[in-house]
Amino acid sequence: MDSAHLDREPAATPVSDREPAAVFERVMAGLGPFEERPHVAVALSGGADSMAACLLSEQWTRARGGRVTALIVDHGLRAGSMAEVRTVAAWMQRRGIACDILRWTGAKPTAGVQAVARDARYRLLRAWCRRAGVLHLITGHQADDQAETYLLRLGRGSGRTGLAGMSAVREFPEVRLLRPLLSLGRRELAAWLTMQGVEWVDDPSNQETAFARVRLRRKLATEPAWRDGIFAAVRRAGAARMRAEAETHRLLAGTAFIRPLGFARLHRAAFNGGGDPDLRARALGRLCLALGGCDHAPGTAGLGRLVARMGQEGAFTGATLGGCRLVAEARGSVLICREARNLPPVQAARPGTIEAWDGRFRLDLPIDLA
Repeated sequence: MDSAHLDREPAATPVSDREPAAVFERVMAGLGPFEERPHVAVALSGGADSMAACLLSEQWTRARGGRVTALIVDHGLRAGSMAEVRTVAAWMQRRGIACDILRWTGAKPTAGVQAVARDARYRLLRAWCRRAGVLHLITGHQADDQAETYLLRLGRGSGRTGLAGMSAVREFPEVRLLRPLLSLGRRELAAWLTMQGVEWVDDPSNQETAFARVRLRRKLATEPAWRDGIFAAVRRAGAARMRAEAETHRLLAGTAFIRPLGFARLHRAAFNGGGDPDLRARALGRLCLALGGCDHAPGTAGLGRLVARMGQEGAFTGATLGGCRLVAEARGSVLICREARNLPPVQAARPGTIEAWDGRFRLDLPIDLA
């Protein structure tokens, strides 16, 4: 049961004298709007962070006439995991909290286990929310998770956007993923649970030093000054990302015209005069990501070279990048469309599911077509 963008402001430095319920209330007010009598799902691993998220969510929804369903995923990766799942489910039932157990079945990976398990977990959680008509899924990610993410991405050479870490809300086709605990640390949440007399379980994989995240977690726990410095760095990176996102959105809103069939036209002169090269590279990367059907934007080096070519009169007639074909048009625009080669296989569209097609479109067929 290991625990695993429209962006909002990421984590602030946790403050130990804040009461978690008050912090939760304040953060949730900024993540709305919510429906009347909200039904919220909470991803529950049984660890301290997700237990706190579940109980805080239950208090919050109950005050609004709503309810919580705890979703526990059994990955089936360890002997005895189902017994732990049942223990956690029993704790929830004693508190009057509805609980569903989701099982990851089928073959399990021998490498990259954490990443594959995380993807499987979110597939199960999102599918449950779609079936149940639940609009909001809450996870227990907190400030120490954010610090670990920052350090892992720093080690991989992530840029400014990546170093801002996890955002407080991410929108999927099925559900809004909310992370309302990003401004509270692991110790604060554990102390709050202890005061409430709440038990939790510790996943043995959190002690596996073969995982880089576990090694960083131990180092952060033993070096509080370094930990506080990382929190401050994440906060600065988050503020920088928000500014960059706002600038990128303004540039695209004024220069790019997206067509419903999955291509766009870029007003070249306005785009070339729309800001510094880094801003234009980010904007062009965002377009390529949306129109090329890829999982990630093109690399910064390739984007920088393309932006430079587009800015030189007569030097640009066309290019391919990030799964996209860019073609200079006589009327001063650049046509950006999906490149014909390396197309992914077409996925079957099944009633009652949301299927990706070509990396650009999602087909959402109602269940009554079956």
